[in-house]
Amino acid sequence: QFRYSEVIESTMKNTDFSLIKRPDVSSNNGAKLVLLYGWLNASQRAVQRFVNLYHESGYDVLYIPGRVIQFAWPPLSMKLARQVLATVSELGHYEHLLCHAISIGAYNHTSCMILLQENPTMFQSFRSRLRGVIFDSLTLGSTKRMISGVRHGLTQNPLVQSLIPRLLSVYLCVTYKYTLNFFEKGVQLFQDSPLQVPTLFVYSRDDPMCDADLVDAIIKNWRENLKMTVSFICWTKSKHAMHLKTNTEDYKKAFSDFMDCVARHWEDTICKSKL
Repeated sequence: QFRYSEVIESTMKNTDFSLIKRPDVSSNNGAKLVLLYGWLNASQRAVQRFVNLYHESGYDVLYIPGRVIQFAWPPLSMKLARQVLATVSELGHYEHLLCHAISIGAYNHTSCMILLQENPTMFQSFRSRLRGVIFDSLTLGSTKRMISGVRHGLTQNPLVQSLIPRLLSVYLCVTYKYTLNFFEKGVQLFQDSPLQVPTLFVYSRDDPMCDADLVDAIIKNWRENLKMTVSFICWTKSKHAMHLKTNTEDYKKAFSDFMDCVARHWEDTICKSKL
């Protein structure tokens, strides 16, 4: 359970989530919520930076921790996705939703996308309330990159890190039907059928867990072929999942610009619906 924030509503019933509300706000009028998909072994202090960022922007935060077991056994990620979407349905007073997925958090977000695609009617409320998505430090590319993400996210012990790739490679090979096959389909869905809302990519060219060239290609494809509103900020050097800490001003500027873009896009949508 996440306990670092000043203001926390008890962890959502029967889930691993925490609803972290803004201080001194009692009214639900025009309430806004961000689904913050966390990364492996994220410290409470690191998560708090994002909580503060969203509280300052008028959003409550539903924090969804990332666990290695969700990556190792995809059915658990799908179970998590069902819990996420059910929880958001219960939180119907939030009229505006954002998704912010960090590192392996994008993997759990993609599991939600799978359910949205499979059950469009059931989760229509989620789609109609979603205003934008942010992908930060995507663990995207080859299986080797995904394994690297798990290795670095699990431990900083060099000896253990050296063992994880071999063990995980064997495991994924043996469980291909339930793991690698799922990953491949998930990546294809992520690239070909994104949620049609303004999207921000945050990444760096020296991140060993993120294929920056592939992210470039996705941005180009979504802009040119899917006609989506996509923005990005990319550094030559910046550590995985630490961009907000190490490039605070740049990050906040990109975030602020994106939030303005989300607001404009929503206003345009309302105007078009009235025509």
